[in-house]
Amino acid sequence: MKKYRHYFENMAVRIFLLILKTIPYRVAVWLGGIIGGTLWSAGIRKSVSRRNIELCFPEIQSNEADRILCESYRNFVRSMVEFVLLPKLRGKTLKFVEFERPEVILALIKSQRGALMVTGHFGSWELLGASLAELGLPLDFLVGEQTNHFVDDLINGIRKDMGIGLIHMGVAARGVFKSVRKGRSVAMLSDQDSGKSTIEIDFFGHRAATPGGIGAFALKLKCPIIVGGIVRKNNSVYHRVLTEIIEPDYNSLPESKEEAVKYLTQLYTDRIENLIKKNPEMYFWPHRRFKSTLGYPK
Repeated sequence: MKKYRHYFENMAVRIFLLILKTIPYRVAVWLGGIIGGTLWSAGIRKSVSRRNIELCFPEIQSNEADRILCESYRNFVRSMVEFVLLPKLRGKTLKFVEFERPEVILALIKSQRGALMVTGHFGSWELLGASLAELGLPLDFLVGEQTNHFVDDLINGIRKDMGIGLIHMGVAARGVFKSVRKGRSVAMLSDQDSGKSTIEIDFFGHRAATPGGIGAFALKLKCPIIVGGIVRKNNSVYHRVLTEIIEPDYNSLPESKEEAVKYLTQLYTDRIENLIKKNPEMYFWPHRRFKSTLGYPK
């Protein structure tokens, strides 16, 4: 059954890509917004999204929550369209992306220091990586493996085309250490529920199970942590990038490794939370972020 499912998935993806590549870039992104709004209207993960936004913004009115969530779905599909069309923007991403403080990244590039970069499912995060690579940041993504190998090859092929290196989960620790020590930055997403066996930190005032990998890597490498976010301008194809470099005082961290990792994880999670508070339409709300700690109604 999996073989046939992957076959039909592959055919659907090929047809979708063929259609996208035959229409102008701006029109394709606009159509992505239409599709995203339709997914919201169809009720795809609507109950999960509503619960998440009610937990994070308890004071928000129902109609405003619906507006934010609908725009979140629209932005997500727009961002996926932008991702698959990234090869069209090779060498031109900076025409569509404006860095609010480019000197922050340029200084890191000049220093030739390695770093860890963290973001969430926020805005067009794949475009964020591509634009950082075009700006000159030596960048690797820590990636998992999709069960559908055609889709996996497609996604990673686009990343490679945009000048981004890949570190696979199977060699995560060794690959991350090697990359950062060579002066490269390694980017990871860190805003999904990671199960009951991992650390719990505060996210919008609630306990949230969060991967401890970035904190553990940072503790070992004693390197800077880049927190990045990308915000769409007025539902267009243009974006602005927000970056902050955190330089933790590693000498003053808790003696316990577990507590030190928890501290570092909370440190960057607070920055991601601030990005979401200022731009809630950019966040992908359908994730079951509090699955392990608060649960969701069935």
